[in-house]
Amino acid sequence: MQKTNWQNHEAFQNLQPEKQKMILLLTEALQNKKLTEALPVLMQWKQQMAAQNITFTTEENEILSQVFLENLSPSGRQQYEYLKPFIKANTKQ
Repeated sequence: MQKTNWQNHEAFQNLQPEKQKMILLLTEALQNKKLTEALPVLMQWKQQMAAQNITFTTEENEILSQVFLENLSPSGRQQYEYLKPFIKANTKQ
């Protein structure tokens, strides 16, 4: 998998390895998905996160936002605002 801009971001580089791995798994699973296809993937991913007790800071969530924008289909990007609160639900301050 080729590195994208968000993978070169200092915040991503400073993430704990298990967080990096979870984000990479999510990006692969979301590749070119429509929103209706992405939601079940996201729900499964969030369950994995909860099972492993992994949460993200606000800055880390910004990386997740970039991930979604880069990997959703064009129609999915238009509906991204619907996903934003769902993604941030697993944030710690």
